[in-house]
Amino acid sequence: MIGALYGRATSLRARWYATGRLAAETLPRPTISVGNITFGGTGKTPFVEFLARRLRFEGWRPAILSRGYGRRSRGVVVVGEGAGPLVSAEEGGDEPVALARAAAPGVCVVVGERRGAAAARALALGADLFLLDDGFQHLAVRREVDLLLLDARDPFGGGRLPPRGRLREPLDAIARADAIVFTRTDRGLPRLDALETVARLAPGKPVFRARLRAAALHDESDAPIAAGAIAERRLLAVCGIANPSSFAASLSELGLAAEERLEFRDHQRYGPRELARIRDAAARTGASLVVTTEKDAVKLAGRAGLPLVAVRLSVGIEEPGFFPFLAARLPRPSLP
Repeated sequence: MIGALYGRATSLRARWYATGRLAAETLPRPTISVGNITFGGTGKTPFVEFLARRLRFEGWRPAILSRGYGRRSRGVVVVGEGAGPLVSAEEGGDEPVALARAAAPGVCVVVGERRGAAAARALALGADLFLLDDGFQHLAVRREVDLLLLDARDPFGGGRLPPRGRLREPLDAIARADAIVFTRTDRGLPRLDALETVARLAPGKPVFRARLRAAALHDESDAPIAAGAIAERRLLAVCGIANPSSFAASLSELGLAAEERLEFRDHQRYGPRELARIRDAAARTGASLVVTTEKDAVKLAGRAGLPLVAVRLSVGIEEPGFFPFLAARLPRPSLP
């Protein structure tokens, strides 16, 4: 009953925006939205960072615009101007701060409840293209390209709306996307039934596949650390993400085995209780190093009681037509 009401409400809202009953704002520069249809776990943050880096290489000056989920601040906050984060995760949100830390030089990150206000600040910083982080449900802003990410391992969140499932809106919302990107692809993934569902719900829309791999480790100063250099040490793994199994898979890809893995809720704020749990586990296991995700690292740096390393993910699009698809929908960028 709750799921049905939730689904009708989200569908009605989308229909009102589609018919103009609710007005959407046009941002002053071309806009690409990256989002998902499930709650968490599609690899959206590394995908946005990858996209921003490639667009910067192609001559754009992209700005990443985010609501900054979980931050304690209000209004517009410049998280980074293209040379690392300027604020803490408390003020800017964990994912925006992680993006500002990993982003290519010249890529700014701005958060704000109203993306239009965030865009105005980014424009003043020199941005000529906007990337809406987690923008699929943010229908109050028009976009040139709407990219929908689906986790190839569980693309439809069990096919149910809350409280029984992880869908953020009914599956037929897939039709709004300009392109669908299956993330975390692997041998046999995405499955044929998932591809057939997408083809039925979004006929004619291009489908791409993106590999997410654990690419590197970085310490608290963002210096690279070789996985082999810590492989023999006792490690404590800590994560607060939607799909902890993906973090376990990343450790395995790097050839790392943790003495224990602590899992917290997504966007966990690490207070005294959580920090005590981490320190107790480290003492119990004899761990000398904490390994964690990038968005957890920006909240745990200097607070975990042990040196900290973060796993950085890389993204690769399997189909060569992805960036030509984007280019066809965007005006040519102005040269820096």
